Amino acid sequence: MSNFFTSGDNSENKNLFLKKDEKPKDNSLDGQYNELKNNYEQIFIEAAESIRKELDTIKPENPCDGCTHKDCKIEKKDIFAPYPPTGCKLREWQMQSITYLSGDYRNKLKAAYKSIMDKKSGCECNKCGDCCKLAVSEYSYTQLKQRAMKGDKFSEDFVSIFVPYETEEEAKQVNPEYFELLNRLVEDNKIYYYHCPKVDSDNLCTIYEDRPSICRDFPHNPLKLLPSACSFNEWKNEVSHQAMLLKAKTDIIEFYKQKLG
Repeated sequence: MSNFFTSGDNSENKNLFLKKDEKPKDNSLDGQYNELKNNYEQIFIEAAESIRKELDTIKPENPCDGCTHKDCKIEKKDIFAPYPPTGCKLREWQMQSITYLSGDYRNKLKAAYKSIMDKKSGCECNKCGDCCKLAVSEYSYTQLKQRAMKGDKFSEDFVSIFVPYETEEEAKQVNPEYFELLNRLVEDNKIYYYHCPKVDSDNLCTIYEDRPSICRDFPHNPLKLLPSACSFNEWKNEVSHQAMLLKAKTDIIEFYKQKLG
């Protein structure tokens, strides 16, 4: 299953938290995207402050007492300062922080993410058919098959059920709103449009009991834009703030690892 712990696609990973006394969510694709985008900075700052507080709890007290580095000129002793590589308690703190963020802390985030995904079971598909009739990928059909042959499970499931549209115009007719938004988001990047031939005229799956996991697990990520008519928007709206916070924390962990490693 693709999620923000494994996927590098951040184009749609924005978020909004809506309080109970505010107006209902706008499930249009433009509404979803604008709400997510407009609240990203606030969520990211919240995540960064949360992680900084976690690391402060393992910061040594009076780390410079008895230090042998008499020529140390570091005045602001924070997590990103260039401490001496050896014999410095604050450098040891940096290394401990990487270990903690990559291990116990990341496991906490994964457990929280699982809780979010478990809530999805409270929603039931309303058979709008949009996810079956208009799937997109950054990879061509040939590339997906090559990835599947190399053991990529998501690509293997995808090519087992989806086939490419002959033209982009065919794809556009299925859901013009989604088509236009995707083209605005990707700008110069190429995307490919697919559909499932196993869906009948009533939007019912003709192989429902044998459908692959890519279908059983949809939506795979609480931060993806969903078709306006999709009943899983209710779940997505409920968990969006927590999901975006987890996503931001995951990205920040990678930044810490690169900066301190």
